Amino acid sequence: MKEKILVNTILIINVLIILLLLMSLAKMLPDSYLKVFLFSMLIVNIIGLLLIYNTLNKKNNQIVDLQEKFNEKERAYKQLNYQLQNQQDEIIKQMESISEQRSIIEYQKQELEDSIEYAFRIQQAILPPMNYIDRILNQYFIFYLPKSIVSGDFYFIEQEADSIVIAAVDCTGHGVPGAMMSVIGYDLLNQAVKINHITKPSEILSFVDEGVTNFLRQVNDESGVHDGMDISIVCINKFFKIVEFAGAYHELYYTHKDNIYEIKGNKFPIGMNIDGVVDQYTNHGVPVTSGDMLYLFSDGFADQFGGNKNKKYKYRQLKQLLHDISQFDCNIQKEILSQEFKKWRGTNEQVDDVLVIGVRV
Repeated sequence: MKEKILVNTILIINVLIILLLLMSLAKMLPDSYLKVFLFSMLIVNIIGLLLIYNTLNKKNNQIVDLQEKFNEKERAYKQLNYQLQNQQDEIIKQMESISEQRSIIEYQKQELEDSIEYAFRIQQAILPPMNYIDRILNQYFIFYLPKSIVSGDFYFIEQEADSIVIAAVDCTGHGVPGAMMSVIGYDLLNQAVKINHITKPSEILSFVDEGVTNFLRQVNDESGVHDGMDISIVCINKFFKIVEFAGAYHELYYTHKDNIYEIKGNKFPIGMNIDGVVDQYTNHGVPVTSGDMLYLFSDGFADQFGGNKNKKYKYRQLKQLLHDISQFDCNIQKEILSQEFKKWRGTNEQVDDVLVIGVRV
């Protein structure tokens, strides 16, 4: 705006100076033609100055427009910069919050892993040591593959007098919940066999059933935990050469004279006994002779999805596999089971804990 006023002032001054000069010359020259010429020159100069003024005014207006556009863009830039600064501050706050949450999650994750590791050590401590099992069983294998670090499946092998009690137990759930149930189950089995000297499989199941029901307050108590376990138990009497079996939702496979047979357990589990009546389990004699195989297992192997059609392995296929490998050494049988399970599962997630126990009579 100041530049425009300055240009206008300069032009007016120039016009006045030229006008004064021409008027002075006109007075000095008497000839009328010369006056006409001078007057014409005055008009031409005025027109020229007006054209110059108009041109300069347009240029000045363009400069003013450009200045206004520049100022507008500068204001927009400052506004954008302000918004970006606010967004940056918000991003920094969010990053700090995320970092804090990540630290909390990592701490909780570490606490959980430590708890699971502790639960694993407890579970391993209650399982019978292999050197103890080696002393009481001549030929056997235990294919034990937890889905997680800790397992809801466990095995129980104890000798009481002349009897060896072997159990395969599948508790409700897997992971930490299953492991907690396994501690309860193992303690009750230990009480039945080692403290109360019960070796008859059906009576052991009834003892454990009553213990789980009472421990979890399952009788007419809405706050009780309605969990339980499936168990298969065999008792081998080394003196009388007798084998007995009882099962709670579990069966037994055994081989005899190059054939494989099945004895089904009762169709009710351990625990989940709301009416408080202790279930009476059926005791079965197992007609085996020296060299025959006994197989106890959970449902993890048979329920595993895989194969070409991504279906369950199923008990029929497991039964046939056990029959096919029953004449092999127990260590070889375990390796075959491991390879078969791995091959069948492929890239699928493991469905459940897996437990298969084989004992040669």
